Amino acid sequence: MSVDRGSFETERWHSPEYVESWMDDQSREAERRALRERLVSLLPFEASQPLIVLDVGAGAGALTQQLITAYPNARVTCQDFSSVMLGHARERLRQFSGRVTFVQSDLKLPTWLKPVEGTFDAVVSTLVFHTVPTRAKAIYGEIFQVVKPGGCFLMGDSVAPAGPAVGAVYRKTLLSAHQAKVKRETGIEESLAEIEEELRERRRLRRHSQGRPAETFSRSGTLAVHLEWLRLAGFDEIDCLWKEGRRAIIAGFRYGQTQ
Repeated sequence: MSVDRGSFETERWHSPEYVESWMDDQSREAERRALRERLVSLLPFEASQPLIVLDVGAGAGALTQQLITAYPNARVTCQDFSSVMLGHARERLRQFSGRVTFVQSDLKLPTWLKPVEGTFDAVVSTLVFHTVPTRAKAIYGEIFQVVKPGGCFLMGDSVAPAGPAVGAVYRKTLLSAHQAKVKRETGIEESLAEIEEELRERRRLRRHSQGRPAETFSRSGTLAVHLEWLRLAGFDEIDCLWKEGRRAIIAGFRYGQTQ
């Protein structure tokens, strides 16, 4: 029986069991942590600045934790649609009580910003926009409205390849990285074909155990598409600040003095 992807994307984050398994996946958490650290390091502010930040799709609060540690005078609004994830975020960020606000709303709805108060020096997000591919363009425009003059939006996620040739490069980059990891951990140098088969089987087993539909890069826009959507949203400067294979951090900057 086929599984509707949209329904799965929504329901899984309301499941305590799924969220726990997602958080416990240490091999993927290492990649997620590296992306978060990279994004925080690229924010164009002095560490002492009293920033007001919106974390879109904040999940369990890991990005907010890294940001609020790097910027000790920052205050962050954590937005997410999952009460389970926000529960973990509240626990993780307990020590920062008074500096963090939590808002539950759904990015799939154009009213998601309604319960979010104020405007922001920075809006940040990691590994969220691939889950709302049909809304990404509109969300960029909605985010622009709450970025203060002089502020910015930074987003880190996977992007689709521009075509089959680039897709092949992305695939080789992924396999080579995993090949090197296997060699470091076991001393065994497997071929790329062996690595590809192992990853394919691992993905198949994960999807089967979780009832997940197959994933494809085509659900996300290409890097060029995302940058164009940021331009259309109204940002004065746009750029890709970092990219490695399919992962990228893109940014939009709004001109003017911060109020």
